[in-house]
This record gives sequence, structure tokens and C-alpha cells, in this order.
Amino acid sequence: MTDRKKGKKPPRTVREGYRRLAFGPVGDAVRLAFWEEGDALDPTGLDLYNVSEIRRVKGGVEVRFYDRLDALDRLTQLDREERREGQGLFDALRQGAQALRDAPGGEDGEEDGV
Repeated sequence: MTDRKKGKKPPRTVREGYRRLAFGPVGDAVRLAFWEEGDALDPTGLDLYNVSEIRRVKGGVEVRFYDRLDALDRLTQLDREERREGQGLFDALRQGAQALRDAPGGEDGEEDGV
């Protein structure tokens, strides 16, 4: 089934897309792989998000999937990048707090009128 028919929204971010490739279901693709002429199957209603290629070969259908390990690796890279960005913000806040402490009147708690 398509995302709309199953009530799923299409991925809005790269992270959601990679997560879906890494952990998403492949049942509809397997059904398609074992489909034979004459079987009742509506291909427009299948969730084939994880499928990278479909080929009709002699005697059946060949289905290739996106690499789940590659998707997991890319999710890990995104996590690392976000942590680095978050660490940069944390470092800037810490440096700002240290600058306020080092400023005249910063240690004894005097207000600066703000």
C-alpha cells in the first residue's frame, strides 16, 4: 500500500528517510517478488519505499533493496554531526558564562542594571 493508504506520511527529513530505509517493512516487496501472472495484486497499493530496483526476469521478478547497513551508517553520521553542533553551542555558552564570571563585578553577584 502507499503511504497515504496506510496512514503514513512521506518522510519530511533526511533522517526520517534513512530511518525508514534502515528499519522499514519489506513485506509488500516480498509479495511482489512472489507474484505470478494471474494472482490478484494491486501494485499501486504496495509500499515499495525500500526498493531500489525491480526487474522482470524469466520466470519471475527480481527485487533489489537499498542497503540497510548504509542507511544505518548515515544515521550514525547524522547523529555525530548533530552532537558536534550541539557541543559547539554548549562550548559557546560555557565561554560566555566564564567571561561574565571573569568580568569586574561578576563574582560578587553585582547586577549590571540589565
